[in-house]
Amino acid sequence: MRRRAEIGVAMALALGLAACGKDEGADAAKAAAAPRVTVVAVEREGAAGAVRSSGLVAYQRETTLSFKVPGVIARISVDEGDQVRAGQTLASLNLTEYSASLAESEAALRTAESQLERTQTLFQKGLVAQARLDDAQLAVERARAARQATGFNRSQGVIAAPSSGVILRRSAEPNQNVSPGQPILTLGEVGSGLIVRAALSASDAARLKAGDEAVVRITGLAGPARQGRVTRIAAKSDASTGGFTAEIAVTPIDGLRSGLVAEVDIAASGGGGALGPIRAPTLALLDARADQGVVLVVDAQNIARRRAVQTAGLDGDSVLIVGGLEPGERVISSGAAYVRDGQAVEVTAPPPLKAAP
Repeated sequence: MRRRAEIGVAMALALGLAACGKDEGADAAKAAAAPRVTVVAVEREGAAGAVRSSGLVAYQRETTLSFKVPGVIARISVDEGDQVRAGQTLASLNLTEYSASLAESEAALRTAESQLERTQTLFQKGLVAQARLDDAQLAVERARAARQATGFNRSQGVIAAPSSGVILRRSAEPNQNVSPGQPILTLGEVGSGLIVRAALSASDAARLKAGDEAVVRITGLAGPARQGRVTRIAAKSDASTGGFTAEIAVTPIDGLRSGLVAEVDIAASGGGGALGPIRAPTLALLDARADQGVVLVVDAQNIARRRAVQTAGLDGDSVLIVGGLEPGERVISSGAAYVRDGQAVEVTAPPPLKAAP
């Protein structure tokens, strides 16, 4: 009897171990078939309220100045940050070499014209043939063309300020050999005023119009916020980002410099923005190209499906989606790289989605 009891206990233990092994194998298979992911239920931003963006301070007109002829720079009389007045000479070329070339071409033209006169006189007396006269006329035409190619107005070797302003950039130095059109100086025209060029998503651009009021805060500058007004919104989006650029005139301009970073809040008054964009985590976006991308949407049965979406730029750690998603849909925000289209997933609790400050 004791022997039989021991055999029964051994069989029970074996069956229990086999069952445990089977359960562990099933769990492992289930885990392999259903990757663990984090999802976020996306929501649409309301269209009402201010549009927040950032950009750089710049002069309305920032003009690149260059020489119209090639040569060696003899003198640059200004440096970055200098204030200049309209008509002031800023840089000049060494014209010695060109003056010599000009004198040589003028002498060649005078010689050709004298030879033509003598040949015409001899032709009228019947002492030379028509071919000789034709050659003399051709020599004059060639000399004139060479003179025109060599000659230039001396003002072409001088850069003068087209208006009063400040030198923003100096791109060359004396004794440097430069070509026509090569940037030498960049002038910020004071009379054009200072603006902020701010980046906008497509949906935000649709909500704004020229004349909308704005509040401008300059990073690194103390004092109260400045007033601004939208003066222009780009008519075409950027080919690489799909976003738009708005120009905001700023007052007062005291203390502002081109290149400063600004934060703007614009009071949206325009139409066309009844529906705001959908905000999703940046990590949810796959295969992003310009304003197109792909996300993985998880349905009620926890099946992941690829979905093509249209984007309107980034905002902090979020991407703004203007097409392809509906509010309340769940997108994979973590682990999407390991999920195939149509695959079942195991959903974990999502972290809260924070908007950019």
